[in-house]
Amino acid sequence: MMEYNYFHGAIMIDRDYENSKNFISQKMIEKKYFYFYPNIFSLGEHEHPYYYENILISFGRTAKYLVDNEEELKDFLKEFEDILCHLDFETAQIKVEASYADFKLFWINKKKLLNNIGSNTETILQYFEDNQIRYYETEDFYFGFGEINLFTGYVLEKYNDEKLLSFDRKYPDFVYP
Repeated sequence: MMEYNYFHGAIMIDRDYENSKNFISQKMIEKKYFYFYPNIFSLGEHEHPYYYENILISFGRTAKYLVDNEEELKDFLKEFEDILCHLDFETAQIKVEASYADFKLFWINKKKLLNNIGSNTETILQYFEDNQIRYYETEDFYFGFGEINLFTGYVLEKYNDEKLLSFDRKYPDFVYP
């Protein structure tokens, strides 16, 4: 049935896995999020050989009438970004399959991009411009549309004009953040 929808995604954790894990497993419940609950997260394993350098936390769930209007979409984004603010993350990706919308959203931790050796903010922004990636910048994040490589932040599958137009029709007054 079309009213049943889902979202799933992944968050690439940098170094502080223990505090990130503790927020999700212990402190997140106090936030009383509507869309996100600790049990939807797979926290990965911090023991070799089950990870290499970074830990990937995945998540997913089903929902009824997911992000059916702009207010719900804004609430969804606010909740997820609040979670990201409590994690030592580098990049994150969510894929939403909803009644009349299906989209991929990404976040890049702006501070990690600025502070990582060899990272170049100007390069990633030029890449976004050259490849016509729709993105937004806040104090903490680069948020955009498309599927990214979680290690590099480069967009693997960008939104073409048709997909962006579909999103704009579904959420005509969408303003980020």
